[in-house]
Amino acid sequence: MTTEIKPINMPKWGMEMSEGDINAWYFAVGDKVNAGDDLVDIETSKIINTVTASSSGILRAIIGAQGETHAVGALLGVIASAETSDADIETFIALHTNAAPKSEPEAAPEVVLTEAAPAPIAAPQVSSSASKLAEGQDDSLVAASPVARRLAAEYAVNLNNITGTGRHGRVSKGDLEAAVVAAGGRLIGNTSNTKGSGVAQYGDDSHVKATPVARRLATQLGINLLECRVSGDRGRVCKADVDAVAALKQIPLAQTDSRATAGTGNTAVESQSISGMRKTIAARLQSSKQTAPHFRVHIDAEIDALLEVREQINHSNSDAKVSVNDFIVKACASALMKVPALNVQFDGEQLSYFSNADISVAVAIDDGLITPIVTGANHKGLADISNTIRDLATRAKLGRLKPDEFQGGSFCISNLGMYGIKQFDAIINPPQGAILAVGTGEQRPVVKDGTLAVATVMSLCLSSDHRIIDGAVAAQFMSVLKGYLEQPATMLG
Repeated sequence: MTTEIKPINMPKWGMEMSEGDINAWYFAVGDKVNAGDDLVDIETSKIINTVTASSSGILRAIIGAQGETHAVGALLGVIASAETSDADIETFIALHTNAAPKSEPEAAPEVVLTEAAPAPIAAPQVSSSASKLAEGQDDSLVAASPVARRLAAEYAVNLNNITGTGRHGRVSKGDLEAAVVAAGGRLIGNTSNTKGSGVAQYGDDSHVKATPVARRLATQLGINLLECRVSGDRGRVCKADVDAVAALKQIPLAQTDSRATAGTGNTAVESQSISGMRKTIAARLQSSKQTAPHFRVHIDAEIDALLEVREQINHSNSDAKVSVNDFIVKACASALMKVPALNVQFDGEQLSYFSNADISVAVAIDDGLITPIVTGANHKGLADISNTIRDLATRAKLGRLKPDEFQGGSFCISNLGMYGIKQFDAIINPPQGAILAVGTGEQRPVVKDGTLAVATVMSLCLSSDHRIIDGAVAAQFMSVLKGYLEQPATMLG
């Protein structure tokens, strides 16, 4: 009966999500699934989240393959009991994908059906040598895939002892299993895919998604792509995945390098599809640049007094180490309360003015840029702002932000001063109305009361949407901001 069939649909995380990329499936067709199990990682424009099973059963079909993009609500897979017929499942899939049911299941290669029961799973056995992997401090903040974290608990392995090679440096299932094997442990269910010789058997790997360099290298080294974990972009095996198997098989690095470059000349070129995050960044910034008429105002601020206050705070306060950027966030929040016309969003038709300063702070991550939000920054002290930004930035790099923690905001700050950049222009982050570009603080000659002196000066550039923000408003904001940065006590009272 179709009532026994449970769909796996593309979820909707956040108001702006319209589609998602399938990053990795944690079960194969035919595997037993329990309610609450992690099923599939979905990559959205900014983060990777995991879909969990809503009910128990057998994963009878996978419609959405790794690397594919599907709209919100699309059918990705089917869970049902072993007794449910293939015909019922095929009809269910046809009804939910607007496709006519096939008379032969084999005619739809993208949908794989099975009624096979899963192989029994043996209890993990770990040697005394492998037990050393359990040592270490709390590993709750280590970036790891849900499956790797669950297996780590089963193997009693501390994730601090594992080097992650997955997406965004996460510890993957392959990383964990490789470490257990290297330490002399036995893998869960290891005997289900080996013969008497103890050598794993692998089939045809022509269907495995891999980068051209990875496929060529695997062929040269005699490595089956099914042996490799998948940590590359768009669910593909990358060169690092092949190198990991080569290392596990103790193929010398020199041999690997010589084979990898044989016949390719001195220059290797690897083509790589653009990630979902980069697609979103490209689309949003292109739209912003084409739609919003940017105008910019520049100002310099002397921050010697700010640096002195910062040193005093950090010397006397152990709760947080306040950075110059924390002062900038606080100063912008205070200035937005003085000039509320700049604390605005515009969707092309309607203006939304904010009563609080919800400030987005640009954070660079592996795949691009994300802007976590310090909500109500005007009500927060410097230590609170510092701890909030540190927490948001850490979780942003681990891919653990919630959608409402990076979507929205009333104003944005992009700081490249730590790279020694003196001054730059930033593109507005829609639907916000303005963004502040912050350069480095450096000693420069200045004239004070007719006398040449030296001061620590920071250059600031405000990009504003001229459809909703006038030049006088932007200039007023920059003047107020300069006052707060040069006299920090006025914003701390």
